[in-house]
Amino acid sequence: MASKIANVFVASLFVLPEQCELYLQTKENEILIRKPVLEQDELESFQFMIRDSAREDYAIPVSWWEPVKVNWAKLQHLGHW
Repeated sequence: MASKIANVFVASLFVLPEQCELYLQTKENEILIRKPVLEQDELESFQFMIRDSAREDYAIPVSWWEPVKVNWAKLQHLGHW
């Protein structure tokens, strides 16, 4: 008798492929962020940080955009090493 009840609970854990795909797409959309518009002074400060780190020989954290959709991207990070 217990095995039938256990099978009902196990069967309720199965998900249709369409449901799984929709769930994964929703989760992926939650981590997407809009690509910001950078001003010239912000770009110059990035250039200064990169040059200074190369001159003084220290590591800096780097983040970059991995495009997924138009104007939407995943933000990737590379920390200090």
